[in-house]
Amino acid sequence: MTAAKFFASEYTAAHLRQLYESHVSLTGAIGVDRLSRAIFEQRLGDEITLISSKAVAGKYKFSQYKEKLISKGADKYPRVISIPTFRDRLTLRALCNVLKHTFAEQLDVKLPQHTVSQLRTSLSEARYPYFIKLDVINFYPSIEHTVLMRVLQRKIRKPEIRALISAAIASPTVAFPDRSKEQVKTGVPQGLSISNILAEIYLTEFDRWASSLADVSYFRYVDDILILTKNEPEALFLQVSARLWEQYRLKTHELGKISKSFVGPVTEKFHFLGYEFNYRKASVKVESIRRVEASIAKILTTYKYRCASARAEPNLFRQAHLLAKARKICLWRLNLRVTGCIFDGVRKGWVFYFSQIDDEALSQLHHLDKTLHVLARRFALQLKASETKSFVRVFHEAKRGNEAQVYIPNFDTTSLEYKRDLLEMYGMDNVAIMTEVQIDRAFKRKIRRETSELEEDIQGGSRG
Repeated sequence: MTAAKFFASEYTAAHLRQLYESHVSLTGAIGVDRLSRAIFEQRLGDEITLISSKAVAGKYKFSQYKEKLISKGADKYPRVISIPTFRDRLTLRALCNVLKHTFAEQLDVKLPQHTVSQLRTSLSEARYPYFIKLDVINFYPSIEHTVLMRVLQRKIRKPEIRALISAAIASPTVAFPDRSKEQVKTGVPQGLSISNILAEIYLTEFDRWASSLADVSYFRYVDDILILTKNEPEALFLQVSARLWEQYRLKTHELGKISKSFVGPVTEKFHFLGYEFNYRKASVKVESIRRVEASIAKILTTYKYRCASARAEPNLFRQAHLLAKARKICLWRLNLRVTGCIFDGVRKGWVFYFSQIDDEALSQLHHLDKTLHVLARRFALQLKASETKSFVRVFHEAKRGNEAQVYIPNFDTTSLEYKRDLLEMYGMDNVAIMTEVQIDRAFKRKIRRETSELEEDIQGGSRG
């Protein structure tokens, strides 16, 4: 099916309603228009009609995106996330499907752990004596719209589709509504459903060029690039950096030992996607360990405040109930942090991400198991061995890849009773009289929020 025909099918009223139910209805972030999901759903029919007519005609206008800042740590600028309105979110979801369909043959989007697995294989073959690590400066904000649209036009002939994409990436991101804010001419907003796929499309031709270089093994995940080579590494670094700038207007960090870009023999220590490679062996980068430890401490801090609030309850029976509930929620969240989960057909979680470490690095997971119990005692949470999951066991379960195992939760096959119990545990009202569809939707919203926090444990430590 051509891009034009697929575009037309995605923006029918019936399909837009289906997309809303399956994706957008599970989100909760409010855009710059301050419309909640509940209010948007009251006018869903009219909104869908507007999207369908305006998008197909190439006249759809996006609202400004709401700014959300994500800390990247001390002495670093925060990452700017763009939050669209519910209407724009639905429009973008359909557009994302069009892009995936149109560029399916060109894109080879891998999970980062698959990229690391291929890197480990190349390192074990000992064919390449040198590595080159390149890091692009401000990748998403630096994407040139003219270059991107030129790449898109080779596969997307219909001007209405290109107009919709152009409008989506040109809309500014603001802390509050600002009509004086001009349209953006450079950069792709992060946080939109189309952001990642546009970034991949932008560098598909570069990937082909780099992979075709003589005597190299090339790896890229988003803006992190690693090249194993038999050639003189500094000269190759300059060649690749020049290509990125001349063809795509992307700058890389300058070469240097304390820079994010550097070269060296593969027997030296280097980092890639949150992993540390030393003498060709893969372990977890220390910063990645620290981040998951901080995540555990954050859960326990929440437990501490829940308990303090419960103890302020004068009714002793009510107090005991609230304390037991605080403990139950804390245990559930801690175990989810350890195990990760399967949700929407995707394996999520810290151990899944770092499943490519060598057996010699398992001491890091043993350390995390110990740390969890030490932190729990510090927060006055007494844990029995049978109550908590183990990072080490999760690692072995993940390596086996047994779909029938029960140690790692699969939220795609969870029973209705489990969903109801979880919602009641979190204090949702009227669960007993909710329909199965309502329970399923509320459950998915809750799990989506929790899994987004699992991703935060990984993202902060996955660079460099």
